[in-house]
Amino acid sequence: MRKILIVYSLSIAMAIGCKPAKLSNTCDAKTKEYFQATIIRFVTGDRSPSCLPSFDFQDLWGVYMGSGTTSVNAITSYNDQIIIGGDFQYVGPSTGNVVYLETTNGKILPNRYCPYLKVVGTTGIAISDGNGGFYIGGEFYAVQGIEKFSIAHILPGCQLDHNFTVPNDNNKSVYTLFLTGDFLYVGGYYPDDNSGYLVRVNRYTGALDTSFTPSPNALVSDLETDGDSLYVCGDFANIGGYTKTGLAKISLSTGLVIPSFTTAINGGSCLDLHYGTDASGSPVIYAVGDLTTPTYSRAISYFPDGTLTSWNPNPNVGSKVNSIQQYNNTIYLGGDFTTINGGTTANYLVSVNNGTGTAINTNYGIGTSQPVATLQIIENTLYLTGDFTSIKSVPRNYAAALSLPDESVTAFNPAYDSGITNPGSGIVSAGNGVVLFTSSRSTVNVVARNHFAVLDEVTGAPIEGTPNFDFPIKALHRIGNRLFAGGSFTSIAGQSRNKFAILDLPHYQVSPINTVLSATPDIRAITSDESQIYVGGNSLANVNAQARNGVFALNTSDFSLSGWNPNLGSGSSGESILVVNDLVFIGGSFSEINGVTNYNNFQAVDKTNGTRRDIPSPNNDPVTLVYSLTLAGTKIYIGGFFNSISGIGTFNNAAVYDLPSQSYVQPNPVSAENMVYHMAAYPDGNVLIGGSFTSLNGISNHYSLGVFNNNTNTLSPWKSSINDVVYTSMNKNGYYYLGGAFTIAHKKSNGGLVRSNLNE
Repeated sequence: MRKILIVYSLSIAMAIGCKPAKLSNTCDAKTKEYFQATIIRFVTGDRSPSCLPSFDFQDLWGVYMGSGTTSVNAITSYNDQIIIGGDFQYVGPSTGNVVYLETTNGKILPNRYCPYLKVVGTTGIAISDGNGGFYIGGEFYAVQGIEKFSIAHILPGCQLDHNFTVPNDNNKSVYTLFLTGDFLYVGGYYPDDNSGYLVRVNRYTGALDTSFTPSPNALVSDLETDGDSLYVCGDFANIGGYTKTGLAKISLSTGLVIPSFTTAINGGSCLDLHYGTDASGSPVIYAVGDLTTPTYSRAISYFPDGTLTSWNPNPNVGSKVNSIQQYNNTIYLGGDFTTINGGTTANYLVSVNNGTGTAINTNYGIGTSQPVATLQIIENTLYLTGDFTSIKSVPRNYAAALSLPDESVTAFNPAYDSGITNPGSGIVSAGNGVVLFTSSRSTVNVVARNHFAVLDEVTGAPIEGTPNFDFPIKALHRIGNRLFAGGSFTSIAGQSRNKFAILDLPHYQVSPINTVLSATPDIRAITSDESQIYVGGNSLANVNAQARNGVFALNTSDFSLSGWNPNLGSGSSGESILVVNDLVFIGGSFSEINGVTNYNNFQAVDKTNGTRRDIPSPNNDPVTLVYSLTLAGTKIYIGGFFNSISGIGTFNNAAVYDLPSQSYVQPNPVSAENMVYHMAAYPDGNVLIGGSFTSLNGISNHYSLGVFNNNTNTLSPWKSSINDVVYTSMNKNGYYYLGGAFTIAHKKSNGGLVRSNLNE
């Protein structure tokens, strides 16, 4: 939508104030025609061959699972496509958990018009700043790669306000925000001791107002106002020195609790407030949660003086009402309740009148055990988020919108990857057909891609028509128009393929060639030379009915099983294979080669039949598992989970083997305090080191990734700010692509995949 508006505005400007661009001058950088054509090329994303500058618009999508750990385990490429395999169910843009969505369809605004905020953490609330920007709150520590702790101000144009900074205390979770005058009121709790959090800060700077000290003893969930006073909702029993259970009223002028506002609430938690009107038009404060009173529970309302009204929807005992909104005389309730009015079935969403609370509509077609977390009415639309997958028989994954007053399901379909639970979402109008959504999810607009995806290198988005794998991929390797895949899968696009398969490019169709493996292997490594494709895995014992322990090879001519057979022994594992001239180095978990014992975990064999070469000497083996091998110049970099090389001494999870001298480099130039899963050398001399470590060469904060340069023999001081294991990498067109189990890279939200210059 923004793209169309910008193009339209440019077109009008050119029509009114500029002469048509002269084709003969559009390549002359000194002319206005060149400038105009360049602007249009930028706006439209035109990357066709031209004398005009080209702009990089790639928004690399990430991988997601819905629930559980996701990872990119292998990366390769084909023409202008990035091919990834791993353990995932969806791919989606790596937006972070605050997104700008078009109200017409729920699609995210393109990154080049509205830069992704890439918030790291969770965000449960957003409010307008009244000037086209927003305040967001949650439990996060970075926005657009800049440290911001739990509260941030977003300026118009989707940009972070660097001047607004609250105290850098990342030990707080923000549930609610309220803006009035020069103050931003902030409510939540401290996760370490569950004490309440309610402060106010300067709306422009974030400076804390130390004179405001209500000090609730437990969670503050929501804030509302009647113009003069602030209503505070939560789990507290004491606030401002007064005994107040779940609901209190504070004077905005004095900042003090108003003691005369007393309620009959005697237990439970208040989760959401709405300051609205009853059937006669009188102002009331509606409060919902799992709170209780001697008369009514879970959904109640009070007059501003604290008098309990007769409004009583009466959701079922043991349930919660998470959210409340009002449209004219209709009140909408969302939560985990299943009945209303003392027994009428009403699963998770219901509309009631604002007089007595009697149900109006009890059937919104939400499935069993799919609670509603958040409701928000903006103009004539009711937005909702939760754990549902459809509403009124229309598929909608975890977010939807109903048109009011007829309650028809709109085309708004953000398509989240998993459910949204309390503190739910902040949903705010951003104007011009755009709405701002916050949540605990770090992507939106996901598409199903089971364990395999192909991304367009220019846009970063997935292409269509690629096959699904039923279980994870661990290795990918391409030769010409053939893609070889290995892992733990048993079928591809409905066709039986056990742990190893060949796809025919360019359409990624499953090849009719089927290499049949024994029942229980897990393929971990695939590489090739001019004549053979080498494959390694865990518990591999049989290939095409012939014995092959740990590793095997196929002839490149016809993909038949070759005679290459190092025979690593029963129960062995070939984790990494490296071809160097006439040698094939194997790393893994094994204790023999060619049936001869005392060859442990790292050894070279010949390329003809796999005969051991005693390189390195069998007296100098890594004592345990080797995961990865790579060649940089004349040196082999070795990564794994070992603490010594036999006969030599201590080597912590990494080592370097010098080929000319056939010896390990000492002192060891690379070491890690935990497992090294990945080593990859590149023409610029960089050796990328990935794993589950937190320090390299004794230097802390090298989480999961480090860069060692083989030419200078130095470890780069650059810190990637990656939060979990890096399993794979690739260099293409000047960029490094990194894949793993991480959700954060460069202090930004990134779903297991990121493109890097190694200096961000």
